[in-house]
This record gives sequence, C-alpha cells and structure tokens, in this order.
Amino acid sequence: MEKVIRNVWEPGAEPGLSWARILGPEERPEGLGAERWRAERAVNTRPRQEAQLLSVLAGHVVLSVEGVPLQLPKGSHLYLPAGTAGALQAEAGTELAIVWAPRPEQARGRRVLVRHEQFVQACAAEGRALRWTLTPQYLSRRIFLHHDETLLSKSGQPISWFHTTMFDVSGLPPNDEGTSVFKMSYNSKTEFNLCYQVQGQAKVRMALHPYRNVGQSWGPWHALDSDTTYHLNEAKGGAEEEQLPGPDGQLKPHRNKHEVSAIGGHVSLMCVFDPAPSGIERHRPGDYSDYEPIEQVLGTPAYEAHRRLLGPFDVMVDRLSWAKATGQLEAERSSPEWARYQAGRESQRTLEQSLLEGLDPGRRAALGPWLLSD
Repeated sequence: MEKVIRNVWEPGAEPGLSWARILGPEERPEGLGAERWRAERAVNTRPRQEAQLLSVLAGHVVLSVEGVPLQLPKGSHLYLPAGTAGALQAEAGTELAIVWAPRPEQARGRRVLVRHEQFVQACAAEGRALRWTLTPQYLSRRIFLHHDETLLSKSGQPISWFHTTMFDVSGLPPNDEGTSVFKMSYNSKTEFNLCYQVQGQAKVRMALHPYRNVGQSWGPWHALDSDTTYHLNEAKGGAEEEQLPGPDGQLKPHRNKHEVSAIGGHVSLMCVFDPAPSGIERHRPGDYSDYEPIEQVLGTPAYEAHRRLLGPFDVMVDRLSWAKATGQLEAERSSPEWARYQAGRESQRTLEQSLLEGLDPGRRAALGPWLLSD
C-alpha cells in the first residue's frame, strides 16, 4: 500500500470544477474516502450525500443545509450527516478537502456541526491550550476530537480531523544523521495527511522494518508539495506491527515511524487519525512524538478533567461558528459564549507569549506568522 500519493485532478460534475480522488474507502485501514475539490471559476454543484467532513481551504462557499444557507469562508470546517446538504455555491479559487464514510453505520453524528477557526483558536484556560496547540515545531488546530460526534472508521473507532502546519525545521533537534527534522511515531494510530499548501523544500521518509531504537534504517525521502498525501497506514495487529522496549523496559508496539523536513517554508495539511486522539499529546522535543493509546486515556482522572475544562469551549465554538455562518454573529456579542471567546483568546495569547520567551530568535521567527492575530 503506497505511502505517498499524488493528486490526479479530473473534471468535476460541473464546468470549472475539478476533483482529485486521493483515498478510496475499500482498500484503506480507516475505511474512509478522501478527496479534494477545486473551483477554477464560480460554480453551482451539490456535495456528496454520504456523511462527511468538509473543510474550506481557500475561497468561499455558500452551502444550503436543511434550507439554511451557510456562509463558509476559508477556515470553516463542517460535519454533515448523510443527506443533509443541498446546493453548494463556490466562488472562483475555492478549494475543499472532504473525507467521507461509505457505510451508514460509520456516521456517528446525527447533527450538523460547523466550526470556524476564529473560535477554535480561543479554546484555552488554566494555562492549557485545549484545541489550538502551538509548539516550537508546529501549529495543530484540533477541529474534531475523539469525543466529537462525527465519523467512525471501519473498525468502529471515532476519528479526528486536524488542521496542522509544520514550520521550518532549522534549529530543531537533529536525527541520528545530524539533520534537523520533525520526529514522529504514531504507534497507536494510522494517519493520512492531505498536504494542500507547501512552501519551500519539504519531504518525508518512513522507517524500514525492523524498527530499532538505535541504528534505524530508513526508506527514501519523498518530496512533498501541495498535491501530495502521505499515509501512515501500518494498522494495529498487522504483519508490520512490532514490539520494542519502551523507556520503562516493557515491550510496546511501534508503528508509523517517520520524519518530515521543511526548509525555507512550511507544510500545511488536513489529517485524520484513527482512532482519534483525545487531544492530550506526548510531545518531547528531540524524541519521536506520539499520542497515548486512547484506551489508556479514556476514563482517567486527567482525561475527565480535560473534558470538563473543554466542554464550555465546545459550546462556544459551535454556537458562535453557527452564528457566523448564518449572519447572526453580531447578536452574540452580549452572550456568555462571546465572553468565553474573548477570555479564551487572551489565555491563548498568554500561552503563546510564554512559549516565545523560551525560544531562540530563529524559532521565534519560524512561529511568527502563525501566532494569534489581533
């Protein structure tokens, strides 16, 4: 199963509309389809009728949902149950990323969800970033998490939908060959990454079996651009899953080990994790970042505290995003959700300033374009 996929753009259903089929659900471990749509000129069409996640990467869309026209600019993300969407109008230059489920039982959610990044970035409290996670390496916008009712993979697991930007790697800790890279090993999940905006020189490589803590062998570097997807598809229990001693000496599964390089620019992508993370990440600069297996997270006191803190922000994001999409945002400025939005923005800004204070000038410059704007 290929790890790196190039978009092949084909004519869409309407003149001026192109689409690229990236992943088919039948042969992939997640059991989901993934595609991108692009409008070279203004078009009127209809979206897929299957349950789906839809993100506006560029441009502007008006989508009729149950008779309500939703205004969806860049940075809008939706979950649509099967059959809920009507007409779709896209202005010239619009780009969409879509992930869809072929079977009705994979539609976990029963209601439409609209989330705009203006409000997702304001989810922070008590010194913690809850959805808009900035690190020295990347910005991760956690649009849909494990508890959000969207799609299920074919194994019945909730999936996540993240919008991530990885920064220039200059100055990051080196790999075994002395080269600065992003280091990741998602041992409890598969992931596919739809790259839609790549600037500078970017590439990815995958570890070769057998996996090793020292002396790892690697496959070739694959160039990344705005028309590539890289897929970490070593599924749980598969022939390639291996057990290696962890820091505590106990044998643990090792899967999907990879490195990404970005020089003179950045890599922005939409990605799916299966199963979805809870939002709590193990990120250690210099090590291979991972998420804890979800079965070790759910039900723990730390996770329950995280959910309690996040819950009111979920209400804020959903209500204000819907108001923005329906032209009712001005009426929300006296609401408790608007006050929570403003407080969350200030908390996020404080976290970002604290992060910058601990970085050298090079890393501060790399993060600069992605900081919370006024």
